[in-house]
Amino acid sequence: MAMEGTSNLFLLFFSWWYHYLPRRLYLAFKALVITLFDLFSVKLTFKTLFAPWKRDVLSYEGLAIQQKFQVLMMNLASRFIGFIVKTFVFATFVVAFAATIVIFFCAFILWLAFPIVVVALLILGVVNVLQIYS
Repeated sequence: MAMEGTSNLFLLFFSWWYHYLPRRLYLAFKALVITLFDLFSVKLTFKTLFAPWKRDVLSYEGLAIQQKFQVLMMNLASRFIGFIVKTFVFATFVVAFAATIVIFFCAFILWLAFPIVVVALLILGVVNVLQIYS
């Protein structure tokens, strides 16, 4: 009678360990990826990649030719600064995203392997103890 409950407990444990929790890990990974996309504003960064930094644009109206050229250079510099900053933001996102993938992949593999490793180490320990005392 006691063995049936134990057997069911082991099945419940392995069902929980290998079915329920990997799905929860996947959902946590998905939530973190969505958070990263939102944190780094990836969509907005691509939409405004060549937009001026902080929308800092000067007007050309009513200026002499030389001043128009200076305004053009300032506007181009503002766009270039915006491009550089947004490129660094996107590069930081790529690094954070890659680190997230690596960490979650390692955690997932370790999660799946942990019970097997524990049982293997217990068996190895018992075998070593028996070899020492025989």
